[in-house]
Amino acid sequence: MSFVKRILLASILVACASVLSGCWNGRLLIAMDQTAWAAEDGDTLLHRPLVWTSLAHGYIPGFLLIQPQEDPVASLMKALKTRHYQAVVLGPVLFPYQGDMFPAGTRALVMNDQAVFQQGGVARLEFDRTAAFRTAGLAAGLSISHDAGGTVTNALASRIGVLISARPPGTASDLTAFTEGVAQALDGGQPSVRSISAPVDRIAVKAAIDQMRKDGVEVFLLFMGAPDGWALEDLKDTGGSAVVSNWAASGAFPRQVFLSIEMDFVGGVSLFLAGRQGMVSGPVRIVAGQGRTIPAQVMPLVTPR
Repeated sequence: MSFVKRILLASILVACASVLSGCWNGRLLIAMDQTAWAAEDGDTLLHRPLVWTSLAHGYIPGFLLIQPQEDPVASLMKALKTRHYQAVVLGPVLFPYQGDMFPAGTRALVMNDQAVFQQGGVARLEFDRTAAFRTAGLAAGLSISHDAGGTVTNALASRIGVLISARPPGTASDLTAFTEGVAQALDGGQPSVRSISAPVDRIAVKAAIDQMRKDGVEVFLLFMGAPDGWALEDLKDTGGSAVVSNWAASGAFPRQVFLSIEMDFVGGVSLFLAGRQGMVSGPVRIVAGQGRTIPAQVMPLVTPR
């Protein structure tokens, strides 16, 4: 029996068990932007866990992947009219819609700060990454201090740099938290910051990496989104390691990754399906790469890959 058939059979068995045990809650629609799905390596890291999580909570999942050229609202409305869903999950995709969208009695979870819903029963998935970025900054500072023989001076902070785009994918609080962590480890020292103007291209990223390495930067916080992969590839040649976001999706260049701040989308969906309402706080974890040794002080907060 093929792997796909085994998964399908297991899904059917779990679904049947849910119905027989009285845990049947209905159908679940998971709608995501195709680009975001691919960036998160959806087929490999999201699809199967989302299926199992849905089934574990008594839902039969269906997936709607919206292509870049499609109108997301029109695509979603069409899907909702085609079949009745008891619950809907909207992944990180822009829905510029205000008002009531979902059929009466349908629970919904949205992961979008720009969408405004007046309808009751709509929960919002958010990830508070502040503590994780502060820990990452602390780890970077402690690691640099260790390399300097245990010396703690604010001058060592110059060995830590932030490479940021004109429109960073993170928030100002993430960057502030990282800076606070560095300052805590290195007597108030501040990392250097280099901004790349839009559009961010491969040549600009390489030039920035080369210059920062010449300036003595050893640990980078990459705050550019998709171009982070370019920077990791450049670091493979120039040396150095980086703190990144959601690197585990690709797993590329592990020797250039120091730490990765990972948002657990599946864990957030699980909380929602378990009955959480209002603001759903998605789990955030810090995943270790192979770029540097993790300082003992923060090791309990880091997840091995």
